[in-house]
Amino acid sequence: MKLVAIVTSGALLLAHTVYGGPPNPNPAPSDPAIVRLARAGAVDGTNQNSDEFIWRLFVQFVSPVTKGRSSPVVFETWASDKDTFSVTPKWPGVGETKQFQPSVLRLERTTNRTTNKTGVSVPAVPPGNAAVGGFPTSGTPVPGIAEEVRRNRPLFDYIVDNKLNTQGGLANAFKSSFKVVMPTTAVAIKGDWIPVKTLLQWIPQIGSLENLHKLYYTGNSEGVEYALVSLHVSSRQNANWVWGTFEHELNPGRCDDIGSCDTFGALVPEIRPNRTAINTQYGPGLKTSALKALMAEANLSPVWEHYCLKSTQVDYVGDDGPPNVLGNSVIERIVGNGTVAASSCIACHVYASFGADGKPTAAVTAMLPFNPTGKPIPAVLNGSIQFDFMWGVLLAPK
Repeated sequence: MKLVAIVTSGALLLAHTVYGGPPNPNPAPSDPAIVRLARAGAVDGTNQNSDEFIWRLFVQFVSPVTKGRSSPVVFETWASDKDTFSVTPKWPGVGETKQFQPSVLRLERTTNRTTNKTGVSVPAVPPGNAAVGGFPTSGTPVPGIAEEVRRNRPLFDYIVDNKLNTQGGLANAFKSSFKVVMPTTAVAIKGDWIPVKTLLQWIPQIGSLENLHKLYYTGNSEGVEYALVSLHVSSRQNANWVWGTFEHELNPGRCDDIGSCDTFGALVPEIRPNRTAINTQYGPGLKTSALKALMAEANLSPVWEHYCLKSTQVDYVGDDGPPNVLGNSVIERIVGNGTVAASSCIACHVYASFGADGKPTAAVTAMLPFNPTGKPIPAVLNGSIQFDFMWGVLLAPK
């Protein structure tokens, strides 16, 4: 695996050039009756709010594995879906080829259930809702987006040691009324990657491959270079997990639907949706001195300063009742063919579960196309054992 992250002192100037100006907070108010962006909350066992907690976690798993080299980074050494949900699961060895897969969420939201969902390496596939994000639909290669899911060692070991990696093992767990409780140290990430040629087509103001390398973290798979554009993170530190989503600052319309709120890492903590234009730019994601110090201490490549925390989520609803929402303009809106303003990490993942046959029940999978928000509906989980908020259970082989 060859990963590229070229660093120059001109990256910040380049970001300003790409945007054509300084950061734009777009102060037009959002309608609280329509959306309620999840906000930072408490994290068990720490004195940090969830924004700070997720940023510190981010710095850890994007740290370079080898001192003096910008890549690979820590999360790329974790177990993939294919490594985990297999009849013969294995922790990956050093230097294994990066493997991508189609979006599992997208496949579950369509009627095509025959597409491979077991983590077999595939080219980037056309997203489910390209038009809404202005994503290209023609070109060479055929424009597409690839998904990568990784789990850290505590999460991998728990699933494998308890034989929860196959439908047979899950059926046995159901028979014995096994309660799935992942360790508090468990972490999972889901990243979306775009071939660099397609990215230059989608965001032409980047200008060149040289400029792209100054702004994005990139990696190679099967001879194709990809750039990371979005990243979901979940940690079992709370019983309902701690959730965060990151977007590259150049993602068109990254704050269009729900804005963003980052109380720890962003120099402009809150950005509200621009109600006068769609798929617009929201300015470079300038970072606080506290976050920049953490990044410098961890020897991160400066490209990581171009990734923005949209917000974090720790509960289904806000203090005043409306459902919390948190979604990603690439992962949910373009790839998953969903609506960011009606997406909730916790409210979707709470239905991750399995029935007597070791597979999610029809009632559970029927929830996925509807972007559930708010508190869970208990009746949906009748006859199911929850898989502790991890939809990887969909990939368990027979």
